[in-house]
Amino acid sequence: MVNMKEIFAFERISNQECELAPLSERELSSALLEDGDLLFARQSLTFEGAGKCVLVLPADGPRTWESHLIRVRLDKIMACPAFYYYYFNSIQGRLSVQTIVQQVAAAGIRGSDLSRLSVPFPAIEVQWGISDVLGALDDKIAANTQLAETTAELAALTYSSFQAMRGDRHPLDELVTTQYGFTTSAHSEPGPKFLRVTDINKRPWITWFSTPNCSLGAADLAKYRVREGDILVARMADPGKAAFIDEGDPEAVFASYLVRLKAKDPEDALFIYYFLRSDEYRNYSEGAMQGSVQMNMNAKVIVATDMFLPNREGITLFNSRIRPLRRVIQSALTENVQLAATRDALLPQLMSGKLRVKDAEQTLAGVL
Repeated sequence: MVNMKEIFAFERISNQECELAPLSERELSSALLEDGDLLFARQSLTFEGAGKCVLVLPADGPRTWESHLIRVRLDKIMACPAFYYYYFNSIQGRLSVQTIVQQVAAAGIRGSDLSRLSVPFPAIEVQWGISDVLGALDDKIAANTQLAETTAELAALTYSSFQAMRGDRHPLDELVTTQYGFTTSAHSEPGPKFLRVTDINKRPWITWFSTPNCSLGAADLAKYRVREGDILVARMADPGKAAFIDEGDPEAVFASYLVRLKAKDPEDALFIYYFLRSDEYRNYSEGAMQGSVQMNMNAKVIVATDMFLPNREGITLFNSRIRPLRRVIQSALTENVQLAATRDALLPQLMSGKLRVKDAEQTLAGVL
């Protein structure tokens, strides 16, 4: 079952891992998603999130959708689903959807209002041409993302293989120092990136492209700026989730729901990070969380466990194997940022008719 979680984590829905749901025979005949369906977020905690649109792609098994989502199925003889997916993700399309958003306790849209929206209706050949151009960029982004995911899995397996190395167990709080993050408002104006839990808990890397910016003074920037080798751990919202700052990452500060762990020996930082992503630490954190309304872990609790650490020779070998893998991940994700920027620049031009499909294809010749 596709839930709100998948809608806000992915732009295109295919074989993502989702929760399972029982369906009756009647529901199996009427409540399954098909290739080309559009899904809209019916509700959101934010005004901007209401009406978010994703495209359903082919998948290996049957899929349904939850009640907080609206499914739209277009007549494919007249309309290209991918074209309208890109339209509803363009500035023009988002502004159109925002005209039907109702803000009460949460922001939301109604299917009846969505069905009455006026949309552009170019010739079907033009629709397919635009979707092919933009889809080629998204296909490359998807391929890079798959490369990053596979490489991240290999890195996790590498960490597991080092558990048999010579070494000792150490209290985590003796290996790191801790620091709480900064409280401010996020915005899209120029400034340092403002890392939040939602930027680190979806993938085994930081989703920099969607991380907002913030404003702060020089003293606070110096105090809260993240540096290579820093480990960030969520203390609320998704307690225990961790992220690592690599060389070349953007200038950023971290929010108050995050705790910075800084390895006392910088050479230990990567091994500590992979421990924090291990099943061993996940089991610890699930048992250590506190709170009746919102689960949380303070800095003291986050580091109140012990971990295996290889000897110096083992750490040196581990780093020599992990760092090239992290460079592969970083390279793939950096290219994705550039590809997404190209797509987002082409999208309004193509939708408005200011840029012809043939001219866009020539632009992409040097990119793909």
